[in-house]
Amino acid sequence: MKSKTEQLADMQQRREKILEMIREDGTVTVKALTETFGLTEATIRTDLRMLQKAGHVQRYHGGATLMTGKQNTGALLLERQTHLDEKEAIGRLAAQYVENGDTVIFDSGTTTTAIAEAIGHIRRLSVITTAVNIALKLGGEPGINILLTGGTFKFPTLSTSGEKAASFFENVLAEKLFLATACISPRLGLSFPSETDIKVKMAMIQSASTVFVVADSSKIDKVCDWSHIHYLITDSGITAAQIAAFEALGVQVLVAPPLAVAQRRAM
Repeated sequence: MKSKTEQLADMQQRREKILEMIREDGTVTVKALTETFGLTEATIRTDLRMLQKAGHVQRYHGGATLMTGKQNTGALLLERQTHLDEKEAIGRLAAQYVENGDTVIFDSGTTTTAIAEAIGHIRRLSVITTAVNIALKLGGEPGINILLTGGTFKFPTLSTSGEKAASFFENVLAEKLFLATACISPRLGLSFPSETDIKVKMAMIQSASTVFVVADSSKIDKVCDWSHIHYLITDSGITAAQIAAFEALGVQVLVAPPLAVAQRRAM
């Protein structure tokens, strides 16, 4: 049995993780959090209540969002993120799988944004994305054609979502999809804080020949059907046992090496 000090440390770590999830996706539901952490709704509601009391989030019936729009927009900036080095490393590795002439779908999220930051070697590319910030980042690059989906604009993540965003992918054929996720588990699959995004994510998966899930190792085993997922790109924090569990499901795991100080300075 854990000591009181260990229990308090676990609680603090969990609340930090919840806040990170909300910063990345703008909102989160109690249901998604209970599935992710394997805890009761009462415990999760207490966590959200404490985060609201600290001024980080605003609770609503069934979930929570960040306190202000300014905080939400700032959360999209990579320099404001936790696990920054891991995400940059994942972005650099994932960018190696983007080739000239590809049609690529970019999901919204900080890790997919890191990929967009790392594809300077590409001269011809068609990009389909729900992420307004990625469209702005790549739209000015010569040779890169951007298709931004329609749908309901989500200010917290500067992305589009909902039925119209999902229907956009009905006649789309792409070589590759780079898909973000809040949490990932070989047993439970992918988890998304916002239920409104699930249809869009599934529509993306069905439109792509090859699906890359990009997630830093802090998202693994916290809590989709794995049959359509081909690759998991993550960082060196993943364990050998976790790699074996994913590969047993037919998912090839690609591990990004840690960024050297010189590499970070060169970026």
